[in-house]
Amino acid sequence: MVALDHMGRERGTPQGGVVSPLLANLFLHYALDAWMRREMRSVRFCRYADDGVIHCQSEVQARLVLRNLGERLRECGLELHPEKTGIVYCRDINRRGEYPTSQFTFLGYTFRPRKAVDKYGRVM
Repeated sequence: MVALDHMGRERGTPQGGVVSPLLANLFLHYALDAWMRREMRSVRFCRYADDGVIHCQSEVQARLVLRNLGERLRECGLELHPEKTGIVYCRDINRRGEYPTSQFTFLGYTFRPRKAVDKYGRVM
């Protein structure tokens, strides 16, 4: 989308417009979702509107996916938000490594390491 000035719109749809979310979802379905299923088969991803999470098996894979995703979005005239995009290490009882970022918020829920107990009393 293009930022507006006082002269009016040259392209795009108005922020908050009724049709904007529908058109954005249609565009992202073809520009991103279908591309991810075709080109990035080894990762799982979830997208809701313009937010998403991609689950990778390693940091190497995450860096590759991030680079390819950035290139794909640039091809479509879009870009990743530099402050909202990054690699997060999902630490848990089985993944105890250290990484600068180990939590993220998606759709208002913060995913982070925490202690949990299953129905058998085992700590996870």
